[in-house]
Amino acid sequence: MHLVELEDLPWMPAVIRDGGTDLLDLGFERVGFYRGVVPRLRALLAETKRSRVIDVCSGGGGGALYAHGALRDAGIEMVLTDRYPNEAGRARVASRNDAALTYRESPVDALQVPAELTGVRTMWGALHHFPPDAIAALLAAIVRSGEPVAFFDVAASPALRKLPVVFAPIAMSLNMLMLFVGSLFLVPLVRPVRASRLALTYVVPLIPMLVAWDGTVSAMRAYTPDELLAITRAVPGGEGYEWQSGVEGNALYLTGRPR
Repeated sequence: MHLVELEDLPWMPAVIRDGGTDLLDLGFERVGFYRGVVPRLRALLAETKRSRVIDVCSGGGGGALYAHGALRDAGIEMVLTDRYPNEAGRARVASRNDAALTYRESPVDALQVPAELTGVRTMWGALHHFPPDAIAALLAAIVRSGEPVAFFDVAASPALRKLPVVFAPIAMSLNMLMLFVGSLFLVPLVRPVRASRLALTYVVPLIPMLVAWDGTVSAMRAYTPDELLAITRAVPGGEGYEWQSGVEGNALYLTGRPR
């Protein structure tokens, strides 16, 4: 099911979009969501002899910054990019004071990454934003560049997939309520603290509303490993890549490298 996520709308004010993505990143960090898949990225870097990572749809940094910390001993360079560069994400990158970690200030569309940005292409927690044909186009561009790819995201819930359609509105409403209330407790923990984020949570609760809707829609739009592998078979030139997809811990992964 591909409902629209509010953060994808071009007219969404950055302060609300960033507030939502920052909050979701914090939630993933607190539960160690990507802990199980970082070894997949480490192995891909070693197998393909790459030392540079180009992250797309970086948002507030989230999984990319988690991976950077976990792979610090690997001596890699990491460049974060986004179609809507996140101010708090850039601040987090700057706070690490690491010359090998940067956040590109100019917008970068995941479907049109500049040719000079070479390296393993990664994406954390954003794959479900793309419909299958867009994922195929995204992968086709990477295949043409000859670069390895490692995407990580939420996995489709088997229970949700089996839920009768008549019960879907009830499940969505309960999930949105849970995310809205959870946001009220988590927002004060997001760093750096911003007055605008607090105001848009406790005075006019637009950020919790965005998180409640987008978090629920994300669960509805999530893919299974088999669905991702089916998409790779439709990618022109994809037969020249070795593809793997599965679930490690809580996270879904899709990796590909030239044969």
